[in-house]
Amino acid sequence: MKIRVLLGAALALMLAAPHAIAEKLPLETFFKKPQFTNFQISPNGKELAAMAPVNGRLNIVIIDLETREPRAVTGMSSQDVSGFLWANNERILFFMDKDGSESFGIFAVNTDGSLLRTLVEPVEAQLKGGKAVIKITSILDTLDEEKDWVLVSSNDRRASYPDVFKMNIINGRKKIVQRNPGNITGWFVDWDGNVVGAGFQDGLDTGYLRLANPEEDEWETIVRARFDDPSFQPVAITANPDVGYVMSWLNPDGSVRDKAGLFRYDFAKRQFGELIYEHDEIDCCGVIQTEKKRDMIGVAYMVGKPEQVYLDERWKGIMESIDAALPDTENVVTSVDDNETTGVVASYNSKQPPRYYLYNFAENTLEWLADSRPWVDAEKMSEMRHISFQARDGMTMHGYLTVPAGTDGENLPLIINPHGGPWARDGWGYNPEAQFLANRGYAVLQVNFRGSVGFGRNHLMSSWKQWGQAMQNDVTDGVKWAIEQGIADADRVCIYGGSYGGYATMAGLTYTPELYKCGINYVGVTDLPLLFETAPDAWASGLKQMAIMVGDPDSEEEFLEEWSPSNHADKIQVPVFMAYGLQDPRVNIRHARVMEDGLEENNVPYELMIKKDEGHGFQKQENIYDFYGRMETFLAENLKPESGQQESP
Repeated sequence: MKIRVLLGAALALMLAAPHAIAEKLPLETFFKKPQFTNFQISPNGKELAAMAPVNGRLNIVIIDLETREPRAVTGMSSQDVSGFLWANNERILFFMDKDGSESFGIFAVNTDGSLLRTLVEPVEAQLKGGKAVIKITSILDTLDEEKDWVLVSSNDRRASYPDVFKMNIINGRKKIVQRNPGNITGWFVDWDGNVVGAGFQDGLDTGYLRLANPEEDEWETIVRARFDDPSFQPVAITANPDVGYVMSWLNPDGSVRDKAGLFRYDFAKRQFGELIYEHDEIDCCGVIQTEKKRDMIGVAYMVGKPEQVYLDERWKGIMESIDAALPDTENVVTSVDDNETTGVVASYNSKQPPRYYLYNFAENTLEWLADSRPWVDAEKMSEMRHISFQARDGMTMHGYLTVPAGTDGENLPLIINPHGGPWARDGWGYNPEAQFLANRGYAVLQVNFRGSVGFGRNHLMSSWKQWGQAMQNDVTDGVKWAIEQGIADADRVCIYGGSYGGYATMAGLTYTPELYKCGINYVGVTDLPLLFETAPDAWASGLKQMAIMVGDPDSEEEFLEEWSPSNHADKIQVPVFMAYGLQDPRVNIRHARVMEDGLEENNVPYELMIKKDEGHGFQKQENIYDFYGRMETFLAENLKPESGQQESP
């Protein structure tokens, strides 16, 4: 199977739980591991692979499409399989790290369960001078003409600048294909697995190189610009590797765009072609391609709900048929076989977890395959609604509001939930965490504050050196909007977030203490100089850019200290719950310790949960239950939601 769909559909799934007939559903309904997830069809279309729980962890199962009989081909008991792909019709590659270290190992197994091999050993979490060592070997492409080999990128030699190898999928032996000439951070390959280009970071400059002469290893610069200057970036290539598509904040005449447009581009001639698509509210776009066409079939973007626009007439007709058959959901083709005879369709909305269907291209028919969460009653779930409001400086903020089902949506206790990143964004879909909180009686507000990606250059760049300031103001303004709209009870607001969202939690409690009754910091940054001091070695190529975006630890240490919540614990007036993973390579456990010291010194009530076998976000089932169980108790103690709900039997 090869399908290149450069968009994301949230496919978080769970195992079956007892059917809940009362309103208050068991915690396990929301957070138990999936029964099936990540269906992928084999290249020849004869079998499906998926992830499912075996021995209490996610493992790989194979389903024969003729007999429909599933069989487990792995049986890991200590760690979840985090992902997989078909290497060929007989062999599957899968990935695992160790306790959240993010140094993912690569493993292989035959579809009959035989010949299980470790190809790349996952590295135990390592610290050198306080910095995490992350080894990354990632698959660039499968090789149709060499079925026992795949193309990989590996940073074994230099942490931030990977080389390209062929790797044998039987024994893990690697052969160098392309040595990194200096500062390449990512590679482009054509549809036949040949290296044709690369992205680079050079201090504050970024750009794209074209491999003009492979035999002589001659590279030419296609584009080079300072990372925050208007430029363009390649996003896809066609069957002709010299021609592809770029997201560009420049028009062909050199004028600057705030929102990126998608253009055709000739890399050999360094020449812009036609504008393919643009949107006035969002950077455009994700590119949808297939192996069979070796070209674009459509684009994907998201302002509120996910949108797909199919430009290929055949695929446009296919998706119109699928959407007509499944009219109340977002529908995404997530996997197809090489000849496009059979595909997998994921169908979901904000109240319904994904359902999977098999699509027959020749007959234009859908066949139900599996409900990812058959125990979830969509009628008892809460709708996620796209909202927007004006921040105090007039900038438009987009976000999502989820209110408890069966309520009038007024005067509710509110959880403001800033996302991580911060250079990421919240999206629309079935969100187990938002559903859990809504089921417990809380409204949930997610704001794509400035710095969230995809909303244009001005929205992004207005976040520069604004941690705790304008970025935090957007979160604050979201709370005030919810109060002014009558949605939130001003006396019952809690802030909860993970990673950067954990920073935003602590910043909210320190810089706007009057706004909140409690805070939950999940694997969050608390000390900005420490963030730079303990940055993983793999971040080295981007630290100069990060210094521009956050603050320079060498010349602006006082500024970073000022906007570090760990230095302002004396301002916190409400209880705090913090949760961290001891093996976290991104947010070192010292962030928890320095914050804890400040809370203790100032007699702030707090609880600190540390899981020794987790990293940047909990993955193990037992730890997930423990975290959300404690969260539920903590929120109930501090927000006291009015509850007419009955406990589920």
